[in-house]
Amino acid sequence: MNNYVDRGIIKWAPFDGLAGFNDLYNDLKYQLGKKDKPLLSEEQLYYMDITLKEAVINNSEVMITYYKNGYLSTLFGYITKLDDLKRLIYLDAIPFKIDQIVSIELI
Repeated sequence: MNNYVDRGIIKWAPFDGLAGFNDLYNDLKYQLGKKDKPLLSEEQLYYMDITLKEAVINNSEVMITYYKNGYLSTLFGYITKLDDLKRLIYLDAIPFKIDQIVSIELI
């Protein structure tokens, strides 16, 4: 005769006493985690160019690290198209501005 009914998340409601505190806290953590875009030297740009050409010629899989909204993200894929006029690189049909890319490595 166990009549216990679990109240689920309701029992934790008093710990979120200030309305919107968690939203503000998460937004603050996001803002504090942002970093400036890394500056690339001429040598790094040169090696990225060589790696890019090799990946296109050999149709190799690459790992691209790019900068967006204060954070660095990484994607894996194949380079499907290079657009010199718009300065875009298409990685599996996803366009990236050349200025956003921080590193390109062959897999």
